[in-house]
Formats: sequence, C-alpha cells, structure tokens
Amino acid sequence: MKKLKKVIFLCFLPVFFSSCAQNESNYVLFSGKIKNTNETVIKISNLGGTHSNELIIDDLGNFKDTLHVNRPSVYFYQIGKSYTTIYLKNGYDINVDIDVKDFWKSIKYSGKGSDINNFHASRGNLKGELVGDTKEFFVVPLEDFLSKIDNNKKAFLNLLENSNLSEEDKKLQRKVIETDYLLTKNNYDRFYFYHKKVHPELPADYYEPIQQIDLNDEELFYHDKSYRSLLIEQWRLNSKEAMDKNPDLTIIDFVKQQIKDINNTEIKDHIAIMLLREINKNNNNVDRDYQEILNMLTDTKLKEKLTTRYKSLDDKKPEMPSPDFNYENFDGSTTALKDLKGKILYIEIWATWCAPCIKQMPALKELIKHYKDEKIEFVSISIDSEKDYNKWRAMVPEKNVGGIQLYADKGLNSDFMKSFGVGLIPRSILLDENGKIINSHAPKPSGLDTKKYLDSLLNQNKILKVE
Repeated sequence: MKKLKKVIFLCFLPVFFSSCAQNESNYVLFSGKIKNTNETVIKISNLGGTHSNELIIDDLGNFKDTLHVNRPSVYFYQIGKSYTTIYLKNGYDINVDIDVKDFWKSIKYSGKGSDINNFHASRGNLKGELVGDTKEFFVVPLEDFLSKIDNNKKAFLNLLENSNLSEEDKKLQRKVIETDYLLTKNNYDRFYFYHKKVHPELPADYYEPIQQIDLNDEELFYHDKSYRSLLIEQWRLNSKEAMDKNPDLTIIDFVKQQIKDINNTEIKDHIAIMLLREINKNNNNVDRDYQEILNMLTDTKLKEKLTTRYKSLDDKKPEMPSPDFNYENFDGSTTALKDLKGKILYIEIWATWCAPCIKQMPALKELIKHYKDEKIEFVSISIDSEKDYNKWRAMVPEKNVGGIQLYADKGLNSDFMKSFGVGLIPRSILLDENGKIINSHAPKPSGLDTKKYLDSLLNQNKILKVE
C-alpha cells in the first residue's frame, strides 16, 4: 500500500510559486489519473530546473493539488523515469489521464487549459513520428536534411493552424515551432560528425539565423526549452567569431557586451553562467574573473554555484582524500568509491545531452582498450537528470565505451560533484589507488599528451612499489 504523505507547496519560492492567497485568479488546479504505476509522487519543476515540488499519487492512481505560478510558463512533470511538459497559467483547472505503459501517446488533458496542452502532446507525438531514428534523420546529405526539417516545420504549422487554439496561443506556438526548427538545424553538424567522423560542408551563412535571434524574448524564455538552448548556441558562435576578429577581446568582456542590453535578469544569468568554465586552476586571472562573473549574476543559487567552484580550486589539492560517492551502477548494483580502491581511477563526468562529452567517447574507449591490463580503472559518471535516466540506460550499450558506468542520481547537486566544483562537463578527475586526488582537472581523453601523462603515473606507481 502506498504511503500517503502531506505536501505543502513552498509559497516563498521566487520563480515557481507566488502568493498562496486562495482566489481563482492566482492558482492552478492540477489533477489526474495515472494508470499502471507504482509511483507515489509526481515531480514537477520549472523550465530552468531551479525549483521543484511533488504531488502525491494515491493508492488508486489519482492526484489533485493546487499550484501557484507567478507567470504563465511551461513546466516539466515526471512520473518515475518518464517525463513531459505542461503549460500552466493561474486560473487553469486542468485534468490529465496517463497510462504509463504508453506514456506519451496516452496523455489526454481536459478542463480549462486543456487545448494548449493537448496541442503540445500532439506536436510531441508528431515529432517522434517524423524524426524517428536520429541517425537516419541526421546522417544524410545536407540538401536532404534541409528538405526534411522544412517539411517537418510545415507539418507542425499545419497541425497548429487546424487546432482550436486562440490566435494569441497560435502566435506563440509559431515562434516555438521556429526555434525548434533552428535548434534541429544547428544539431546537424554534431550528429553528422559523430557518425561519419567528418564535418559536412555547410554554406557560410548556415548559422546566421541562430546568430541573430532576439535575446530579449521573455515569452519564449519561459515557454520553450529550445529557445534557451539557442541562446547558448548563439553565445558559442558569436563569441568565437568576435574573438577571432579581435584577439585582445576576453570572453568575459564579450559576455558583458552581449548582456548589457538584455532586460530580463534571468536571461542575463542564463548566458553569464556559461562563464563558469573560466573558473579553473589554469586561469592565471581566476580571482579577478571570479569577481567579475559574480557581479554579472543576480540569482542567488547561481552565485552560490560559482562560489563553490571557486573555493574548490583551493580545497581539492593533490594528495587530499577525495570525497566519497555511492552511485547506481549500470549493472544494477551500487558502487562506492571505497569499492574501487587498489587502482588509479580516471573519472569522466558526462551526460547524454552533452555533445562535447559524446565527442570524447571514442578517445575514452581507446584509452580503456589501451590500458586494459594496467592498474587503472576508468569510471564514467552520468549527471543526467531523472527525466533523462532512460536515455542514459539506452546510450551506455549503444556507445559501448566500456569501463564502469555509474549514474549520479542527484546530478551536480550530489556531494561528490559539489565538492569538486563540477559545473561544466565533460570533466576528468584522477584519483590514486587509495582514493587521494592526483588531478581534479585531469587531461581529457582526446588530449594529445593524455597517454603520456597516464603512463608517467603508472610508471611512478611501479617504481614506488619496487622501492
């Protein structure tokens, strides 16, 4: 029998919830029936993942609760390992029916607010049908790929125009469809290179629409995950171009210039936090840069994240004991750091959504093969969120990298990650056979001198043992 517990929504959370005054204009009634599940809670969070809460599922699969949102926005909700999005607006009274055996296709909303959410569900299912296998979708000649995404955009727009949505909702969804189109277009090179090991030839102006997206679109920022991804892609493209033109320009000065005309502080923070990577032991100006980045940020949690990383540069010095971990192993067991003593540990921190991480996989696989008879263990730790857990379970055998594959259920919020100040990935960490730190920012698998570095550690170990 499921244990029923009382959940009080935290009305003081600045983003997810607002005032708890009970009147029809400032809350959402969210209820539903979940079939074929043993889960006891529905986890729900805002689009940025900064605030979350739980709704109780009773013994019959029913749930009902009151949400207070301070702006109309898209939220994630998750049942077990499956997740989807929902659009919430104060005044909605929305009900959902879900059968977890056919999670996405079974989703059906009713009540006030159901039209926009049923459209979201239909568009998601249509996208799954149109894209199908990602390799077959992306790894084609450019002309064929562009034809596919143009046709898909037309199909999404056709679905939208034939819906019962208001003209106001349709106007927003047209923008959402466009950002999804641009993000898919942006991902072509990554998927193609991963499978073909060669970059496709792209026109000089291929990325221009992404480089020119509006940074001040609050509506898209709160309604569309793809828009948030495009902000980061624009940051990468434009910063590289600007710094190639002006070698004296620093990445911090570039970001300052980029965000100065952005009105929304959350959008500014979303871009500025990308500078977290500048806080590393190889940065000779790390003290100054830390202060400059801190001054750009407004969100308290992001400031804390930056400060934790900055402090970790001193806290995690070589020969100090590593913080412990105890994570789920892909084989179904759990693995703690103490279980791995006796060998040098090369730890690679990654996630399924991290393209640079995936690019490191062939090199990591080669390292594992090269050192299979040596006193070194390769440990990959995924920081995927619960909503991407199934992607992790699918990607590990697909990529077949080898080594020990672990899943950090709390992601970057786990003690091990916070202790090392992990903010950006991929990240490599080296520990000795007794669990002490050798290098908290070890060379990446594809580094030109990585094998030479590992050889020196192994040889040093052998000399110490002989002595």
